Amino acid sequence: MDTENCLDSKLLSARREIVTTDQRVTELFETMRESVYRYLVMVFGNPSEAEEITQEAFLRLLLHLQSGRIVDHVRPWIFRVAHNLAVDTQKGRKYESSLDADTWEECYQSRADPDPNPEMRVLQLESFKQLETALAQLSCQQRQCLILRAQGFRYEEIAKILRITASNVAQSLRRGLKKVAELNHE
Repeated sequence: MDTENCLDSKLLSARREIVTTDQRVTELFETMRESVYRYLVMVFGNPSEAEEITQEAFLRLLLHLQSGRIVDHVRPWIFRVAHNLAVDTQKGRKYESSLDADTWEECYQSRADPDPNPEMRVLQLESFKQLETALAQLSCQQRQCLILRAQGFRYEEIAKILRITASNVAQSLRRGLKKVAELNHE
């Protein structure tokens, strides 16, 4: 009888851990999903694939945690997993190009204020098109570094996500910012 109670207790404890892990990952998904999705859309350009990859990254986090492994820094971990999944998807298609106008417009609409006045809308659209033009002329690595830095990541975190050195991150950011500044002054 004691063995059965012990097994029941262990099973109940294991179920509580799974529920707690599920709830934690759900909370992380709700708070981080949008920024991961936007990163993927801006760097890799396909909104529907970005949504799938975002969900897959959080599913991998759940499975990783449920297997008993620990993630010390969740935000860089999830961005790295999402980035790697997107790169793998890109390798499968051997596709690399800048975003088309419709995709940029969709991205812009997803982050626009609910009711900007017409003047603000024109100014925002003009600024966004200038940024689009400037980002399209950067190397893929420069664009990725700039977007991740804009998301608030530190150099070391960007280096881990992209699997490059921190000095390469600094160099890519410096060159990318210089090129964007030059293009905006033309």
